Formats: sequence, structure tokens, C-alpha cells
Amino acid sequence: MFVLCTGSQPNVSGLILVGSVDFKTEMSQSDMFDPRLQAKILIVVDVSYGGNNGFNQVIKLFSEILANVKFVQEKRLLEKIFEEINQDTNKYVLGVDDTLKCLEMGAIEIFIV
Repeated sequence: MFVLCTGSQPNVSGLILVGSVDFKTEMSQSDMFDPRLQAKILIVVDVSYGGNNGFNQVIKLFSEILANVKFVQEKRLLEKIFEEINQDTNKYVLGVDDTLKCLEMGAIEIFIV
């Protein structure tokens, strides 16, 4: 974890401490844990997985809390597009020419470059 503290306050609005063992709890109660961050802890969570799977598990569990986090918004957007592609809805275009045609028609809801 890296949190930049400018002046007297950290530049985060909240922290979610996640892990599969008691390390996260012990760390948050340790003298090494910056006391300014203690007030920023939203929740302490046990997860079943580590790495990307654990990260994705937390995002799903706390999507309401994380709704305004840019990464979560982008992830939802990509999931929506992949769902359209998987269902073969033809509500998507790929490539410059098709994209420009749809832009000219005003038919684009989401545009990813």
C-alpha cells in the first residue's frame, strides 16, 4: 500500500483493507500504521482469493462503495461491451470506417479508443 500524505492529511477518501489472513487487522492496529489513515478505513475484509481474483472479488462485494472509483467504472464499461460482443447483438462496431459512420449518424452511446 502506498498513500501520499501531503501536509497533514492523506490524499485518499477511504481505505478498504483486504486479505485472507489476520495480517490486515494486525497491520492496521500496529504502531507502524500511520494514525492519520486509521480514520480513513471504511472496512476490513476477508477474501478467499489472492492476486487479481481477490481484487475482483472485493470489487464485486463492494461495488456500491466503489461506484465512483474510475477503475470500477471502466471495468463495468468494458464488461458491458464484452457482453454485447458475446451476445452478438450487433450493437458495436470495430475499426475506423465503421466507427466514423456511426459517429456521423449519432448512433454511438459508448466510444472507447
